[in-house]
Amino acid sequence: MTDDELAAFCGIAPDDPIRPKFFETLTPQKRATYERMATFTSEWNLYVAGLGPRPTGALVDTDRSTNRRKGWR
Repeated sequence: MTDDELAAFCGIAPDDPIRPKFFETLTPQKRATYERMATFTSEWNLYVAGLGPRPTGALVDTDRSTNRRKGWR
């Protein structure tokens, strides 16, 4: 993922004065986390649209499991 793509994912405009500071303070671990979030978001959007499998690590509640929990509380 390029810096421009990461900034767009984080909602930072190209002319935003905070952009250089954001990339200066971004650790490799934080960057990897943001990149994973962006990948997961893309995979989730494809899943919701019916165009791809459920993303790894996604927990999905169904109506049945939600109704069962109502009596559990």
